[in-house]
Amino acid sequence: MNISHPVFRCFVLPLLAVSATFAQAATPATGITPVDMRGMWFPKSEAGAAKCANYLSKLPVEPDPEALVVSERQMILWAAAGQNTMHFVTDVAPRRANTWRMQALVDAPPYELPKVLQTYVFELRQNELHWSSRRVEDPSSEQVDTAVFARCGY
Repeated sequence: MNISHPVFRCFVLPLLAVSATFAQAATPATGITPVDMRGMWFPKSEAGAAKCANYLSKLPVEPDPEALVVSERQMILWAAAGQNTMHFVTDVAPRRANTWRMQALVDAPPYELPKVLQTYVFELRQNELHWSSRRVEDPSSEQVDTAVFARCGY
């Protein structure tokens, strides 16, 4: 069809523009954590629940060790004595409903070492966040470790 044809200009071009807008809105922005993942998380255990309650009962300055704080472009896994592990999110891709593959540059103590690019899978199941990654000892292995976190707060 000729793009200068009046029918093409009046009907097809506006329809293409609207379709592109809907497709763009349905695709999450690359490198940004999903909104539903953001917030404070503690390991799903009695100890984690106690740490969450302790955190919520005080005016927090910083979270207790083992807390996971997810923000728009980074995740911080809190540890004792300020030895926190920082994950700077570089890419997020949806895999299925409430499941994402995420890549992040990891900065762990000692912080002088180069950051390492890691790939993770996150799945959100109601108020639980499942964080899966290949085993640290052998990243080429098919074995996967999964940590389960419970939302703390909202």
